[in-house]
Amino acid sequence: MFQLKQNGLKPSVEIAAGASTFFSMVYVLAANPHIVAEAGLPIEALFTATALGVIVATLIMAFGANLPFAVAPGMGLNAFFVAVVVQMGYSWPQALTAVLFSGLVFVALSLSPARAKVLKEVPKSLQHGVCAGVGLMIAYIGLLHSQIVVFNHGQPSLGNLSSGPPLLACIGLLVMGALLAARFRYAILAGIVVTTLIGLRLGVTDASGLSAGLVSLPPSLSSIAFKFDFSPLVSLDFWALILTFAFMEIIDGLAGFLGLFGVMGQEGDRYRPRMGRAFIADSVGVVVGSCLGLSPNTTYAESGAGVAAGGRTGLTALTVAFFFGLALFVSPLFMVIPFSAVAPALVLVGLLMIRSILQVSFDDWSECFPAFATAIVITFTWRISDGLTLGWLLHLLMKVLSGQRRQITVTVWVVGAIFAANFISKFAQAAH
Repeated sequence: MFQLKQNGLKPSVEIAAGASTFFSMVYVLAANPHIVAEAGLPIEALFTATALGVIVATLIMAFGANLPFAVAPGMGLNAFFVAVVVQMGYSWPQALTAVLFSGLVFVALSLSPARAKVLKEVPKSLQHGVCAGVGLMIAYIGLLHSQIVVFNHGQPSLGNLSSGPPLLACIGLLVMGALLAARFRYAILAGIVVTTLIGLRLGVTDASGLSAGLVSLPPSLSSIAFKFDFSPLVSLDFWALILTFAFMEIIDGLAGFLGLFGVMGQEGDRYRPRMGRAFIADSVGVVVGSCLGLSPNTTYAESGAGVAAGGRTGLTALTVAFFFGLALFVSPLFMVIPFSAVAPALVLVGLLMIRSILQVSFDDWSECFPAFATAIVITFTWRISDGLTLGWLLHLLMKVLSGQRRQITVTVWVVGAIFAANFISKFAQAAH
């Protein structure tokens, strides 16, 4: 099934690689429910949805693409989901509807010949600008909700770092930073565990939920599964949001796949032809996740831990899904973790994401200006769609003004026209 003999691979290596990936990304069971709960969804149901989302989407990757990649709710994508509800005024059922239709758009593109064309022609400067902007945004979310940053009379300032959640979050940053500096493979997971334990002494971690034991049936999904609201589909602005979600999902998937194949080195060329099937698996995972009540799923960069350990096939992904299945029945253990122990992970994941901006050519203003505009609009407004719209339109304008019109492809013009129409409609609505 996984072609182990044909590729000279050992089952024991694949299984060990799956365990490495699981321990590198299991923090998502603590992080994702805490983040998405900010949009109003019940955190208990989100734990179950997160685990099931990882299991189902990763199994699709295992059997559909036969690749060692794990799929889970994206850290930047879930922050955008929250921003859609908190900042843009949509309800969370409407946000789930946007995720559903973005997944269907993603599936359609993944199944069509246009997939390769779109992925090839999206301006790289905008890819890096979105990545950097989302990284800064989720880092700010971590600082804000751990109370390291607070607002006094409408002005941001440092919170009281000498006690409570802010102190615990600062300790967590130091612990995780030190482990990352030491190149410890499980730095984020270990940091969350250590910070949670320290929180017991500081009175931040509430372990009362463990009194009934560690093992329990998963919380019900009935409050969030299939809770769609299709009423906004008549709005052009809502379709712009859907396209933004789809764009982010496609770019996240592309970046993840290229990075993971890069971890394989020259051996990656043998598995690179499976990327088409991987995109299909990724897109179906988004649709499945939305039905469970999740923000968009994406291939996790932490899969690199398993790839580095020798994982090459779907057996590695199957092993990841198996371990998440076990974790599904020890929810009290994960629900104990306070947000202040998760916040440092968001800050450091943000740090990893902003490195993408280094790939932009700062000697070419037609590249760096749109990327910079995209990043700062996302950072300061939490509106990724606005940042992407502005960056895309600036990209077109700068290329035309600098005499580089020939670098603009038909695909970029078409997408730009869609974003321009959305931009104009917003001004028209504001005028009324």
